[in-house]
Amino acid sequence: MNYIDYIVIGIYLLFSVLLGCRKHARQTTTEQYFLAGRNMKWLPVAIALFAALFSSISYIAMPGEAFNFGCTLTLGGIINILALPVMLFVFLRFFYDMKLWTINEYLEKRFSVTVRIICGSLFLVARCLYLGVVLYATAMLLTHTFGISAFTAILLTGVVSTIYTYFGGMEATIWTDVMQFVVLLGGVLLVIGVVAWELPGGIGGIWEIAQENHRTFNIGPDSGFWDISMTERITIWPWLIGLPFAMFLPATEQINLQRCMTCKNFKEVTRAISTSTICNPFICFIFYFSGLAVFAYFKVLHPELASNSDGDNAFCHFISHYLPVGTRGILVAGIMAAVMSTISAVENSLATVWVKDVYQRVLVTNRDDQHYVKAAKLSTFAIGTIACVFGLSILMIFGGRDIPLLEVSNVILGMIGTFTSAIFLLGLLTYRTSARGMVIGLIVGAPVVIYSYIFRYLLAEPSERWSFMLVALPTTITILVVAYGYSLLTGGADPQTRRYVIWSRWNRKDKVEQSDFNPKTLR
Repeated sequence: MNYIDYIVIGIYLLFSVLLGCRKHARQTTTEQYFLAGRNMKWLPVAIALFAALFSSISYIAMPGEAFNFGCTLTLGGIINILALPVMLFVFLRFFYDMKLWTINEYLEKRFSVTVRIICGSLFLVARCLYLGVVLYATAMLLTHTFGISAFTAILLTGVVSTIYTYFGGMEATIWTDVMQFVVLLGGVLLVIGVVAWELPGGIGGIWEIAQENHRTFNIGPDSGFWDISMTERITIWPWLIGLPFAMFLPATEQINLQRCMTCKNFKEVTRAISTSTICNPFICFIFYFSGLAVFAYFKVLHPELASNSDGDNAFCHFISHYLPVGTRGILVAGIMAAVMSTISAVENSLATVWVKDVYQRVLVTNRDDQHYVKAAKLSTFAIGTIACVFGLSILMIFGGRDIPLLEVSNVILGMIGTFTSAIFLLGLLTYRTSARGMVIGLIVGAPVVIYSYIFRYLLAEPSERWSFMLVALPTTITILVVAYGYSLLTGGADPQTRRYVIWSRWNRKDKVEQSDFNPKTLR
């Protein structure tokens, strides 16, 4: 790295922090701190929905996936587009009308306080682990570009991000996401442009080299894409199985829902969600294409690197060694700023869940709003510390296991996300599932998830490893069968919970008046 790159990085990080902190004086209420006063318009929210979970993981993992295996995973975005109308106008509208703070408020009405706290706790653990993955991914990049140790990189990024998050608030987080997204996309286009300029054939030449080496869309008859197999890495069946889940899961994701709740009305939500979902696969393809560009560059100019490098490291190596002076600083600064933005977004949601679902609901009730604002900010520091610990743990667990970063991310989120998926599926779609049945199902599912993820994936030999796209399936089926079966055998759910099943919207006797969704009654 040249000193010019360091100057560019320093200036950009300083500007990001100042932009994030300029809204600090307005963070005087929990509604402002967590929901930006419920007064945002659609365009910045649309960008924030895309950028919130699009960080250093995306910058490394997506190009790394394309470098190693091709672009087949981009096809998964089509599923979300197909599911969009149902997800938006049925499920998200259902939750938006409740004026929720967290999605777990709904679970208290549908099941019980116990289920609300369980789901809130699962979210806290899952997203803290996710922050650990983000820090791990960032450490990979900083190790290859700056030459500092991964341990130092995790601590440095985690501490700086947590300080920034403390001052941010939701409004500052959203507007910072807008700026970060422009830089993120610009950085990837820079990589593609540099390669296209140096290789014969430009953009077309990159694609031709990728096709010759089976790095585009591997969906032919002999590709394994159509096989029914637990060990085939990518097949169409997980996406088809996941289509019903895609119709409601994005609406139950706290980070997505919280951003939608910042919009002034549902018309703004519709524009934001539609724009983000439809544009997602096209923008993701640009990131995958940058991986193809790096592969083509190495294949033509450095063939030894193309054959001996894994995608995650190859992309980092390209940034640090082959981009022009100054442009490396822009790209790395953008990635670091995106990490800060992602951590800010996730930590704000984690603080919301902790304060609203646990602290205010169970531990310390009936205090003034200023007390909970202070609790939210203190929670941010605690969450940042935990994220750093998880980042170091993931470094030790996955560092020597030759598992691509994209799979690490999916596995970390899938281990616990499987439980919440089952909870919302049964809660929203079945009248009979009871709170006790749901808890029993989660208990029985715990050893299954340990067996699936630990013994059939993490510790398994690569040739016998279950597909990371299917590893959640046994746990999901177990929870659904046990929870619903137990509920049927023990008399079903409380009749008063019928109105919180999605079908009640079209059943006149079950319809809930708008006043029933007053969030004050949920806390």
